[in-house]
Amino acid sequence: MSSSKKPTRVTPSRAVIKISGAGFGGTDPLEPESIDYILDQVNQAREGGTEIALVVGGGNIIRGREQKVLSRTAGDLAGMVGTTVNGIVLRDKLQSSNVPVLLQSALPIDRVTDPVDPDRADAHLRDGGVVVFVGGTGNPYFTTDSAAALRAGEIGADLILKGTNVRGVFSGDPSEEDAEFLPELTYESLVEQALGIIDVAAAKICQETGIPMVIFDLFEDGAATRALNGEEIGTYVYPEK
Repeated sequence: MSSSKKPTRVTPSRAVIKISGAGFGGTDPLEPESIDYILDQVNQAREGGTEIALVVGGGNIIRGREQKVLSRTAGDLAGMVGTTVNGIVLRDKLQSSNVPVLLQSALPIDRVTDPVDPDRADAHLRDGGVVVFVGGTGNPYFTTDSAAALRAGEIGADLILKGTNVRGVFSGDPSEEDAEFLPELTYESLVEQALGIIDVAAAKICQETGIPMVIFDLFEDGAATRALNGEEIGTYVYPEK
């Protein structure tokens, strides 16, 4: 359960926002209204002065673990390509709004992405641009949650925001009446209780780097900005030490 001592929420100067592939579409893999909503959330966050990097999922196009055609390794590779498609969409839309964007991929495709380079990403963020990370970690069997944790550590982010389609972390299935909403908990508790909303590898990276995470409903308008302002929105997951 949550810690007895209420943690002080971080108001970051630099944050990584993890956007699931589901945020890009619904009936169709890419829906203009959904994409415009994501862009609006990113722009609101930037207007508050926070440097923003994005880590993008690809589940709207293909979910490596769930598809039935490819082997797990091949499916995960296809999923990484799916994240790249979403990254290209974000870059194109942000650039059309005159936002400087750097698209970096752990699975580089030379004509459309640059390889992951934390130093270059750091410089771009300092200059007021947005960095979009795609390709996951570049390895099968790792989720984009792990990629978000890894990139946050590499670029020295103060906070990770994980946008989902539920309020935050619950003690059980959120659809069940007896599931308790958990406003804050430690990474250790999250792993011990096998709550499953982020994977163990991501939790361990965040624990080691000391970077807290807010897990929140991406579709609650203005939620990302409120989380960046330290408001008690979603679930705040933090290192025990």
